[in-house]
Amino acid sequence: MNASSMEHMMQQLNAATDLTERRRTAKEIIEEITTPETSSIAFSLAKDSLENALKDHQTGELGTYLHVSDPEWVVALIEILHRCLKAGGDLSGCITSIARLHHLDRKESAKSDTELYLQYRAAALLDALLAAEVPFPDEAVRLILVAGKRYVKDKATEQYICSIHWRLADSGVNISGAIPSLVTVFKNGETSELVHYSLLALWAAVRQGYFDTPIPDSDLTYQVWLKHLISSSTFKLKKKDEPHQLGIIGCLIETVRTYPELKALAAEYLEQCKLREPKRPTTDFQRDVKQYFDLCRA
Repeated sequence: MNASSMEHMMQQLNAATDLTERRRTAKEIIEEITTPETSSIAFSLAKDSLENALKDHQTGELGTYLHVSDPEWVVALIEILHRCLKAGGDLSGCITSIARLHHLDRKESAKSDTELYLQYRAAALLDALLAAEVPFPDEAVRLILVAGKRYVKDKATEQYICSIHWRLADSGVNISGAIPSLVTVFKNGETSELVHYSLLALWAAVRQGYFDTPIPDSDLTYQVWLKHLISSSTFKLKKKDEPHQLGIIGCLIETVRTYPELKALAAEYLEQCKLREPKRPTTDFQRDVKQYFDLCRA
C-alpha cells in the first residue's frame, strides 16, 4: 500500500462517526501494516491523528489526561500504533502521549467502560514498548511512576502496570513510590498474573536497593514494607498449589541476603506459618527452601 492510500484510509477513520464503520476501517488499516515501511507511514498518520484527538484536553494533578472527548477514536489509534510497533516501526515520538493516557486522572468509578478499555490499551502499548527496549523520555517515566500509586479497577490493566514497573526497575528506574501498591497487589493475589508481575517488580526493587529510598515527608525508608513482603511471601509458600513458588523463594533469599538484619523476623514467619524444612531436598524448590532456612539461622 502506498502513502496516499494509507492517508485516505486514515482520513476515513478520522471522519467516521459510526462505531461499526470506525472499527472496520481501523481493522483494515491494521491489516495493511505488515512491514517497517507501511508501519512508518501509518505511524506518522496515526501520531498526527492522535495529537488532533487530544488537542486542548486538560491534564490533572498527575499530569495525565482527565478525559478524552472521543475515547473510541483514541482506542482505534492506539491499536494502530501497537500494530506499527509489532511491524518494526519506531514509536519513540508518541510515548509521552501514550503515558498521559494510561491512567485518566479521575476516580475509576467515574469512567466509562470505553475509558477503562482505553487505559488498558495504553498500558499494554507502554509495556510492549518497554519489552522492545525502546528508550522512554523522562517525562513518560515520571507520569508512569506518579500514576502507579493510584488504584486500578481493571485487573488486566493492573497486570500491565505491574509489568511496566518490573521492566522499569530492571532497567534502573527507581520505582520505590510504587512499592506499597505492589506489595498490596502481591498480598491480595487476585489473579495468578498479578502475583507474578508484582513479585517480579518487588524482586527487582530488592535487587536494585530501592527499598532503601526515603519515604517522602518521613524519617523512614521503604524498608518498612519488607516485613509485609516477607510475611506475604512466606504465607504463599505454605500453599501447596502456589504456581509461583520458585520466584517467591528466590525473592525471599535475595531479601534476607540483602537485609541480614531481617533474618530473625523471617525465621519467625517461618515458624508462624509452620513451614517445614526439607530434610532431603530433591527438587530445585526444596533446595531453595532448605537454603532459605539455613540463611535465616545464620
